[in-house]
Amino acid sequence: MSSQTSQHKIERVAQKYNLDGIENELVDNWGSKQSDKSIRELAAYFNLQVTDAALREAGVILDRDVVKSVAEQLADDPSSITASAFMNRDVDLRAVGDDLVTYQSVHNYLCDIRNEEYTEEVRNTAQIINDVRKLRGRVEVVDSQTVSTLIARDDVDSPAPNINIDVTAMCPACNTTTDLLRYLKNGGCPSPECKSNA
Repeated sequence: MSSQTSQHKIERVAQKYNLDGIENELVDNWGSKQSDKSIRELAAYFNLQVTDAALREAGVILDRDVVKSVAEQLADDPSSITASAFMNRDVDLRAVGDDLVTYQSVHNYLCDIRNEEYTEEVRNTAQIINDVRKLRGRVEVVDSQTVSTLIARDDVDSPAPNINIDVTAMCPACNTTTDLLRYLKNGGCPSPECKSNA
């Protein structure tokens, strides 16, 4: 068996795109410290670097948020983005999509190849709320990129609209509708007239 076929996918892809040191970055940023990242965050980071390297090699330079959005869409469905979105540059999007990794692949690499162990930290409420805020921002970026892609293909008229994602929570006790982040920060329904606050 050749060294190429015996390598883990993360090692093969890192070598293909000249991402020197990224394997060690995954190891260094996984753990129980507050600054460390989850497996899903590490997979997203790896895929971001792969996508950025592939686009730059084809002469396509994009903002980090846009590259992140492209990487997320390629990970979900490589056929969802067409080459026309990149000014018809020589970008094999399907090949790039095939090179992206899942969180399970990252987990297997860290545990089975690098023999790393992870002691899960109990996340506090503030950290969980921050995750919700990040997820909302991610949805806005993905939707904005989707609209921009459709405008570039003349499927949607320009200019692009401003996109804001609002998520609300309805209290089951009093039916008060509140922004989800406010509901979570308050620890429940913020209405002073709510029966659950009695």
